[in-house]
Amino acid sequence: MKNATLFFTLVEIQLALLLISPIMAQDKSPRTLSKVDAELVCICGETFSPYAERVRLIHRLPSNLAPEQLERCRAFLGSPLAGQPLPDLEFNGLKNELVFALLRQREGLTELAELLVRVSRALETDATWRDYCVQFLGKCYPRINDAKSREAMADALWEALKTQRRGRAAGSAARQLMTLGRTFPEFPPEKVSAASLDALLDPASSDETKTALLQVCGTLGERGALLSARAIAGRNSAPVLRASAIVAIGMLGDASDLPLLERLAVSGDMRVSIRACSAIDRIMKTAEQPATPPI
Repeated sequence: MKNATLFFTLVEIQLALLLISPIMAQDKSPRTLSKVDAELVCICGETFSPYAERVRLIHRLPSNLAPEQLERCRAFLGSPLAGQPLPDLEFNGLKNELVFALLRQREGLTELAELLVRVSRALETDATWRDYCVQFLGKCYPRINDAKSREAMADALWEALKTQRRGRAAGSAARQLMTLGRTFPEFPPEKVSAASLDALLDPASSDETKTALLQVCGTLGERGALLSARAIAGRNSAPVLRASAIVAIGMLGDASDLPLLERLAVSGDMRVSIRACSAIDRIMKTAEQPATPPI
């Protein structure tokens, strides 16, 4: 009898577990959902949390956010800098981290692309976030197969290179177009090179934009940029811009540039002198290579 009692007791326990397991499974999802929602409250600044904690929570986000949670994240990405307590770089740093989290999602990439395109064109948006969105257009493009979305992103990049030269966005657009051109034929290097040169020669282009454009032109072999690079390197320009010009000379120049580079190689500013030494080395190595015989 004891064995029989024990047998029926175990069976009853197993049946009870089978009966309550669906209830447990149903209960688990709402708890997980509410936890993510609670973290989104902190991430989006609806309740006060330190910057570092908000970044930590962004890094914890799963890759299967629900549609309403994705929409909540996009709403935060569209929120203005004004009226919230964080400084520019921290506030936009949160947005930057959140976009990376959204790029990992299984759904919602098309909607994210639409937001990036919209913000990249919104001149009333603060310049830092607009520049970040231009950069993210290039990162988002390979992840989306929708032709209409890709066309919109491509148009926004070309537009930024043409019209947003006073800040940093045009230079960021040129970099993204160059990178995309290595994989996608719709971004031919010669078109990127020509558009970048046009922006470089524009007197309205900022130093930040010219710094990026010199690198793009140098990498793509746009020798039309050489005169500008020489002029910038030869005068007392901002050190970062001057360093970029020197690197471009190393990529595009020849032996006639060595006297200028040798003077710059003894500069007291290491940002200038190190680049000048590297440019000299590059030009010397290029000069040592035998010429390609005509076909």
